[in-house]
Amino acid sequence: MKRKTVAGDTSRVNAIILGAGVIILSVLCGEITVRYLTTCDSDGNCQLHVMNKVIPLKPFHMPVNQVSDLLKKCYLGGSYLMYDSALGWVQRRNSSSENGLYYANSDGVRKASPEEKTTTGENRLRVVLLGDSYTHGDEVLFEQTWGAFLEQKLAGAGIQAEVINLGVPGYGMDQAYLRWKSSGAVWSPDLVVFGFQPENVKRNLNLVRLFYHRQSRIPFFKPRFILAGRLLDMVNAPTPSPDELLDLYGRFGTWDTRRHEYYFRTEDYENHIWLKSKLVTAGIAWIERLIEWRNEPAFYAIGNEPSQLALAILHELRADVEGRGAEFLVPIFIPKWDFRSVTSLSPLPYQSLLDAVRKEHDSVDITQQLLARINGKNVDELFSGDHYSAKANEIVAEVIAEAIAQSQSKKHHLRAARSNP
Repeated sequence: MKRKTVAGDTSRVNAIILGAGVIILSVLCGEITVRYLTTCDSDGNCQLHVMNKVIPLKPFHMPVNQVSDLLKKCYLGGSYLMYDSALGWVQRRNSSSENGLYYANSDGVRKASPEEKTTTGENRLRVVLLGDSYTHGDEVLFEQTWGAFLEQKLAGAGIQAEVINLGVPGYGMDQAYLRWKSSGAVWSPDLVVFGFQPENVKRNLNLVRLFYHRQSRIPFFKPRFILAGRLLDMVNAPTPSPDELLDLYGRFGTWDTRRHEYYFRTEDYENHIWLKSKLVTAGIAWIERLIEWRNEPAFYAIGNEPSQLALAILHELRADVEGRGAEFLVPIFIPKWDFRSVTSLSPLPYQSLLDAVRKEHDSVDITQQLLARINGKNVDELFSGDHYSAKANEIVAEVIAEAIAQSQSKKHHLRAARSNP
């Protein structure tokens, strides 16, 4: 009996040792794999590249070297976007992007080439577009943007129009509103089309682009609005100049205005011993992403600050547009990462906000029209990278042109009825 007991104890010990060895080996392999998939920049900020996603890993470091390199390009005039004290950033006049896809003319308006003028012909429906990269037409040529297609579709419907695309990559709703005030209203448009992309609600809470989107190539700070009762108060305006940026990044933790930056937390920059393991930091990043995803419905809840601020900005923009005699239209763009939820009939985290926008403003349902036009076929055809493809942009233009044509027809009939009582 003793021999059996000793043999049994030995077997259990061996099993424990074997199990521990397997666990240690698995952890070691996991650590090696994560390190292989991780890159770090000159500031010590590391990113995990997995499943076509780039995941920032803690601890974060202030991107001083990254900003310095980006600013050098801006100083040399080699960037498509440049600093603007009122807006944060805007297209550089007579410029082109590094990838050769984008050009801005002498008015800072996106065109097919820097030499192309912004027309101001008479007897044309003048349309100004406002919004972010979905409106700007990122990842496609100018001729493939929905703004360019819109001119063609309206002409096909017998409406001679000129479309002025003031969309800017990386913009929040606040910046789009301010661009209307600074350079959109001067065109005296008949119609203003604001491309509402729900993720921009998060950008409204952001001051430093690189804190919100760490892979961004935009080093500048932006202004933002805060709610003061029912009114909008602006903070961080004018925005810090390029000469001030490196100093501000270096001492951001002591900057008074930092309290208005939703995406800055001091603890994210603390270097704890357990963060030496890339496997641990990757696990923390995945858990935090899961928590954020689960909390998104609460973030976008209609009674909370993000949605209330977004609705207030839209309300002020519309009031200003209509006060200048123009009409206001809001096409709604669901971003690529949420498009699968639509196709699977899953609820969108910002559905209540979309309902509120549709209730208050003349809007256009882009997503369902995109799905209808492809007849449930490959959804990937609708995207070029993270943005709409040329095919999707043409469909978007058709839908918006139909809405504009219907509106113009109603106005024509009303004028006819008034002149022939």
